[in-house]
Amino acid sequence: MTLGTKGVVYPYPLPLHTMQQDAKKKTLHALKRLDGLSAKLHAMVEVDAYCPQVLEIALAMQGQLKYIQGTVLESHLQTCAIKKLASKEKNAFIAELIKIIGLSTR
Repeated sequence: MTLGTKGVVYPYPLPLHTMQQDAKKKTLHALKRLDGLSAKLHAMVEVDAYCPQVLEIALAMQGQLKYIQGTVLESHLQTCAIKKLASKEKNAFIAELIKIIGLSTR
């Protein structure tokens, strides 16, 4: 186990691999869209906008989050997973992925 930044404990040694550049670019763009949607949603709630319009923006935000999750997971599987699955940390790595994917179903 390795202690990472902010007290996060990883079940395998650091450093971690970096995200694929294309995935990083797509994720950053999606985060900008998410920021814009969040600001719009906040403003709509402040002025008591029509509920279906508020829900539409909230669902658009949910779509952006799902897109980010998929993009990051794909990059992770293309980079970190290949090496981790071939290493002695294989079981810890699989357990970590199962835990993370379990969080996405809540």
